[in-house]
Amino acid sequence: MAVMLAGLAPPAWAQSRDPGVAPRGPSAPARPAAAPAPLGSTLGCVIEPAASAEVSAAAPGVLESVTVERGARVRRGQVIATLQSEVEQAAVEAARARASAESEVNALAATRDLAKLKLRRMHALAQLDFGGRLELENAAAEFEIADHRLQQSREALLVAQRDHELARRQLDQRQIRSPIDGVIADRLLNPGERVDGRPVVRVLAIDRLRAEVVVPASRFGRIREGMHASVKAEGLDAPEVSARVVQVDRFVDAASGTFRARLSMHNTDGAVPAGARCQVVFDDAVVPAVRPATAAPRARTPRAAVPGT
Repeated sequence: MAVMLAGLAPPAWAQSRDPGVAPRGPSAPARPAAAPAPLGSTLGCVIEPAASAEVSAAAPGVLESVTVERGARVRRGQVIATLQSEVEQAAVEAARARASAESEVNALAATRDLAKLKLRRMHALAQLDFGGRLELENAAAEFEIADHRLQQSREALLVAQRDHELARRQLDQRQIRSPIDGVIADRLLNPGERVDGRPVVRVLAIDRLRAEVVVPASRFGRIREGMHASVKAEGLDAPEVSARVVQVDRFVDAASGTFRARLSMHNTDGAVPAGARCQVVFDDAVVPAVRPATAAPRARTPRAAVPGT
């Protein structure tokens, strides 16, 4: 029989190896769980214009003039450049002349009215037995021919009016207009250069800005659309502005462990510059409440059998 000496601990091989039994002796202190970063901490962002456009001509041609310079404010639909358009202007004038030529229509209308009057007289004479059937048929045929010629002339006038509208639209394509309200960021072509799909100017919409934020994955689900935040441009004497979350990624980038959020802000006075780096702080007070988990359904207790049933 093995004799255990009093006051001596059992050897390591004699200790319990049951995973459910805690090992004896001093245990290592447990590592505290990493707390998620507070929502009010600062994150880096980049301020961008709400919209930008590289404006080109709708048709190829040679640039005749550019009426704006870098930094100029433009409105939507404003003419900012024109192409050479002597041929198109001549086509518009010719089409306008054809579309306004109504003399032939008026002459044919008078001829039809005369044929109609003659036909009525021949009908009246035929009823009084003073006219023959042949004369009546000739008068009816003359009226039909005059009426068809008048219709053809009216259709030709309508086609000429449509040709005039087409020529006018082709001339309008020689003008380059701004598609948005904004500021000219760059002038890319000068008069005399050929425009074959190349942009002439670049326009930025700065009345409304957006901030792109890269957020750590630990905050996924805590930043949602509709939340408010404060945005401040770095290194500039620009005011802190209020922004609203308008888009949040529904996925996390596995390589970087981040996701993106987009904020929108007003900038009607132009105090905040587009293209600057910024710092954003999300407002804790507007975090949507977490939806409580649905309780598990209660198990139904089987009813005891009643004797005799």
